[in-house]
Amino acid sequence: MKDCFGTIYPDLERLQFGATVSGKVFRVSVTTLGPGHRDRKLEVDSREWEDCQRCEDFRNCYDFSTARLNVQQALARV
Repeated sequence: MKDCFGTIYPDLERLQFGATVSGKVFRVSVTTLGPGHRDRKLEVDSREWEDCQRCEDFRNCYDFSTARLNVQQALARV
């Protein structure tokens, strides 16, 4: 299994205002623009996505990455 397994999306638990959090393919950042105003940015690395799709473990990695993201989102709502 590759070191990047399960890291297609960034680890949202590390998200902090003003900093970029990166996964293998996706990067996100959130900055505040004053009370109640947020600037959200999503970047996609197309070359990394293509690299992921060529990987023999892509389907398993994608499923695991998505499951991890879903659990992080659920925990953020608790």
